[in-house]
Amino acid sequence: MKKSIFVYSIISVLSLAACSRDDTASSSPQLSCNSEQLRNQIQQTLQTGIDNNARQFAQNDSRQFVDAEKVIGASHELNIALSDGKLDKDSNGNPICSSELKITVPANIWQQIQTNAPLLFGKSDFIGRLNQQLQGNSVTLHDGVFTKPVKYAPVASNTNAASATNAASNFDQAGIQTLGTVLGNTLLPYGIKDTVVIAGHTYNRADAITLITDPNAKVLPLDQPSPTAQMASAILNGHLPAMNSDHQVDGNHIQKNPEDSNKQADVTANQLQMTRDNNRNANSVINTQWRNLDDTVRKTLQHEQQKWIARKTSQCQEKAAKADSPAHAEFLRLECDTQMTNERIKYLSGYALH
Repeated sequence: MKKSIFVYSIISVLSLAACSRDDTASSSPQLSCNSEQLRNQIQQTLQTGIDNNARQFAQNDSRQFVDAEKVIGASHELNIALSDGKLDKDSNGNPICSSELKITVPANIWQQIQTNAPLLFGKSDFIGRLNQQLQGNSVTLHDGVFTKPVKYAPVASNTNAASATNAASNFDQAGIQTLGTVLGNTLLPYGIKDTVVIAGHTYNRADAITLITDPNAKVLPLDQPSPTAQMASAILNGHLPAMNSDHQVDGNHIQKNPEDSNKQADVTANQLQMTRDNNRNANSVINTQWRNLDDTVRKTLQHEQQKWIARKTSQCQEKAAKADSPAHAEFLRLECDTQMTNERIKYLSGYALH
């Protein structure tokens, strides 16, 4: 009897021990390297670095070449991808995850960055500058793609949201912050404004780039009117330039035109008044249309709208320069302005709220 009790006791103890081991094994949480919180943390760290870098540069740049908001807008177009993590152990035997972070700059933005870079960095090797800034940070750059290995702590399967977020913050913060600063520097050329001031004169961006890369280039600043524009201004102000009656304006030159030398364009007062009324109505419509656009759309189109206004002014001045009297010049300018404004109204209608 006593032997039976003893045997059963041993079996019970062994069973309890086995159950205890099974419970312990089953209660050990599984570790995961795939964390959405980690990707969000990295993205937030990068975005903060880019934002701060862009605003600080714009604030300290005496030339005022860069629009910080344009840089920040481009940063939201970056493709940030984190590969599936692999679980391993560090040198101390603790679990550790390793993954690969890839940040891709869209092709159109990357191309514009390289085109604009000379305005900020001169003729220096822009890509070489970026690689130099990345040294010691285990980052490679190839065709607009930044790649960096990332190590971080795994997350237990039974971890709550707050703990998971806390665990996700345990990664190479310093390295990611440095990468954010370099990304900010990378995007700076993209943020160059449509017009910039060099040596006291205003140039459009393309002409400014030409001037920087070739100081001997014949580039006319926007604040120095062309001969045609100067003549148009003179005509519109009632000052006809001195010329023989057998000459006319053609581009930037004055050429003979025997057939038209004695022609005078007669514009009646009624025709001129009607042209003024049509122009006033067209500008009233486009101004109302512009104000009624969604704020985000209007902000997106702001630079494009400014370029269109400058182009319209230039083209209509050239039209006016072909006139032979102040009244005819005003008629041609207003007619041109109204036509281009009506075309722009149709274009902007595609962005209107319906």
